[in-house]
Amino acid sequence: MSQASILLVDDEFPIRATLGDLLRRRGYDVQTADSGEEALDRIAQRPFDLFLLDLRLPGVDGITVAQRVRERYADAAILILTGHGSLDSAIEGIHLGVFDYMLKTSSPQDVLARVKSALEAQAEQRHKKSLMTTLQTVVGELGGKQQEPNETPTQQPAGDQWIRVGELEIGLWRQMARLGDQTLNLTPTEFRLLSCLAQQAGLVMSYANLLRCAQGYEAESSEAAELLKPHIYHLRQKIEPDPSNPRYILTVRGTGYVLAVEAPQSK
Repeated sequence: MSQASILLVDDEFPIRATLGDLLRRRGYDVQTADSGEEALDRIAQRPFDLFLLDLRLPGVDGITVAQRVRERYADAAILILTGHGSLDSAIEGIHLGVFDYMLKTSSPQDVLARVKSALEAQAEQRHKKSLMTTLQTVVGELGGKQQEPNETPTQQPAGDQWIRVGELEIGLWRQMARLGDQTLNLTPTEFRLLSCLAQQAGLVMSYANLLRCAQGYEAESSEAAELLKPHIYHLRQKIEPDPSNPRYILTVRGTGYVLAVEAPQSK
């Protein structure tokens, strides 16, 4: 099996050299770009499995690069690099799925762990898509109606475990979520967050517990809150009628988040 391909985009040479060498020594196929323009050129030439992307780039900024990546390669994993302690400005305006983000001061072990986690989640998603395509083909050959790739299934597959919270349905085996008759287009991290909250619906999950459940690593409450914030923001964009006034994913200030068992009706 060939190693995953990575495009590292950063205008700082020390970052490109250090991270590039670190990843190559782990066997990854790594290319680098020092600007948004060069990144777009490389994206047009060949696909990549994962993008390590600095948002603050001269010329074409990182937000534009991330948008082009998502338009061209729907299942590519994107990890955001930032040199800023406060991430509010770094993620402003990004309304697309990113797997995770990390500070440029993160340890080499942390960078490798995040890259490995992102690629494993991507491989799992690709495998499940391939498996579902095969199953749909088999059903069609047996005389059933072959389901279109984007069609919502009318029957839930045997053995799947579903969680239902009000209008929300989460299929753990298929890693799909629906709100009413709408299928939600979630990133792997968003799906795990929603699943963790749904399994504790009506109960407050602390920042640290939610991060542990969804991402599998430990952090102090304040750090966990910052790590969760962008993912909760994107998740609300996809499921809330009014993301600025959440009805489903509620914040318990200073503590954590809770998935409302019954979303309050708008007046």
